[in-house]
Amino acid sequence: MDKVPMTPQGHAALTEELAKLKIERPKISAEIGVAREHGDLKENAEYH
Repeated sequence: MDKVPMTPQGHAALTEELAKLKIERPKISAEIGVAREHGDLKENAEYH
């Protein structure tokens, strides 16, 4: 695998995005869990 150079600004942007995703993903997972409790996800408006 070839290495790709990264600017400090690019690194900062990726670090910021990662921090944001670490907060958002658990929230989304919890929302899916609630939707799953309501039954079949295919016909669940809360899931979509």
